[in-house]
Amino acid sequence: MTRSLKPEAVEAWEIQSGRVDPYYVKVLTRVLAAHAMAQKLSAIGYRRMRDMVTDPALHALAKQSYAREHRNARLVYGMLEEIGVSERAAERTLMSAWRSPSFEAVRFFAEQALGELDLVIAGLSLETSGLLILGINYSESSYAPHARLAKDMLEEKAACDRVFGDLFAQTAERFGLQAANEKLMFWLPMAANFFGPAGSGFTNECLRLGLKRRDNQDLADLYLSMVARRCEGAGLNMPRLTRAYPRRLA
Repeated sequence: MTRSLKPEAVEAWEIQSGRVDPYYVKVLTRVLAAHAMAQKLSAIGYRRMRDMVTDPALHALAKQSYAREHRNARLVYGMLEEIGVSERAAERTLMSAWRSPSFEAVRFFAEQALGELDLVIAGLSLETSGLLILGINYSESSYAPHARLAKDMLEEKAACDRVFGDLFAQTAERFGLQAANEKLMFWLPMAANFFGPAGSGFTNECLRLGLKRRDNQDLADLYLSMVARRCEGAGLNMPRLTRAYPRRLA
């Protein structure tokens, strides 16, 4: 059973008679569960890559990324424990979302991604999308502990995004233009779907309660514009996607 949140943890407009609306706790739990699960699956993916890639620099990057994502997953699950939600209970709230396109990128990374090119493209996909979600939505959350944690994560996330961005700029030269373009076409729809559907009922509730600040479509559009600029710099073709969720190659 979830415990009441401390009144000082949320914005004053959410507090009624010294207690927080139980519905707020329910929506918050799902937001934190999704954040924790994304971190956990990313950590599993980086751990697999750490044990798989032979290039010393990429091995070190995968090892470092695994340690960071694993630590951050534990921090978010710890935040859930503070409001009385166990890791298992939190993940049960995601049962319907688990097989949705929103989790396809991190799920594939954790279970099936192979080789150095997957590491570079997947790493860029997850780090850039994570940077936007942390910086735009979570760091401005009405739940103060989550906002503080997101701000603490941002600097490392931005640094890792720059590292993967530099590697992405070298993909055509390092792995061949055709292989790099094909891998990008495979990963981009999954990465764009990571933000979720536009204007969903759950997202609208998050916006109303201040647990998110921007709609999923806004973030997906921003993400795709960033990838397009990076593709131009790397000499790669920017894949065309359908606009509606779940996004696919056009």
